[in-house]
Amino acid sequence: MSTAISPEPVLSGRFLRLTAANFCFFMTFASFFLLPLHVRALGGSDREVGFVMGTSGISGLLGVFLVGSLIDRAGCRVFLRSGLVGMAAVSLAFAFVHDLGPWLFVLRALQGLAFAAGFNAASTLAAAFAPPERRATALGLFGVSTLTTHALAPTLGEQVVQLAGFHVLFAVAATFSVVGLALAWTLPEPPRATSEVDERFSMPRDLVVSLAATGFCGVAFGAVMTFVPTFAVDARLGPVSVFFLSYTSMAILTRLWAGRLADDIGLRRMILPGMAWLSVSIFALSRVDSMLAFLAAGLSFGLAQGVVYPTLNAFSVDLADDGQLGRVQAFYNGTFNLGITSGAFVLGPVVNAFGHRVMFVCAAAAALCAFLLFLAGTRAPAVARST
Repeated sequence: MSTAISPEPVLSGRFLRLTAANFCFFMTFASFFLLPLHVRALGGSDREVGFVMGTSGISGLLGVFLVGSLIDRAGCRVFLRSGLVGMAAVSLAFAFVHDLGPWLFVLRALQGLAFAAGFNAASTLAAAFAPPERRATALGLFGVSTLTTHALAPTLGEQVVQLAGFHVLFAVAATFSVVGLALAWTLPEPPRATSEVDERFSMPRDLVVSLAATGFCGVAFGAVMTFVPTFAVDARLGPVSVFFLSYTSMAILTRLWAGRLADDIGLRRMILPGMAWLSVSIFALSRVDSMLAFLAAGLSFGLAQGVVYPTLNAFSVDLADDGQLGRVQAFYNGTFNLGITSGAFVLGPVVNAFGHRVMFVCAAAAALCAFLLFLAGTRAPAVARST
């Protein structure tokens, strides 16, 4: 396993500044969790909600692997800056789209490209800035900057929409990325590996299996994040923010201890029960019939997500060869986003035909597939992670 920098405390100054910039980036991104409601208001069906939300994932996938390869050659800063600029510009442009015409899909595609550039650069920097022996801890803490926005952005966004409409929400979302750009502008580039970047990119079997399981987890996660807003409205469960606040709060609390525990006892020992619980929590969401149960489902889902995402990320990154950290990180993010995109496109029609509850059962089955695949196809490392 390669390292990009010398050992240092988990919360270094540059790590904290990167985390703050990532928070701003995701405040923009998470504001669009409310986009399904806007699509509905424009006359769209649940099928069209899935297509609109999935469009950004498709474009992001087209760019994510190229970005990962270029990051290893050109560095992270140019992509982080480009992602922040692109996210700000595209978000503002949404304020000028007033129907379900092609511009809505064009902007979502451009948003996916901006996300691929910005998030892959930020997460690669986080992995590079993190001490290797505490990488799960660091990535878990870095992920708090993402998770916090999952609660704050929809909660703030609901208030903005009620008071001023979606066009103002899009302008506010763009402003967050501008602030993130200012924070990220002077971040240092981590030193490159001493050897040349290997043009041949080979994946060990454990990495292939880990990425496949990541894709199934993405399907499960994406189904929840895409369709909970319309589920809450249709089932009359109360404000969407009830779920997002409970899910985010629990996921943040979980990440404060889960990463360190995973570093101590082994990543695989944390990932497997986390995946099993992810499946259980999404199945429970299919049975929700009250605001209290909705809140409890959010807490359960947050616990699972807080365990699975950073530890699975660290497991994959630990398998990167010298000079290939960016590509492995891009494959991890890209595979997860592929799952999210697939979930939006495949499960949108399921919602349309059979309802939200059947769709959540299908999403729970995807998480169960991830558990079984990871259980059968990976093994615990024979030696401790090297530095």
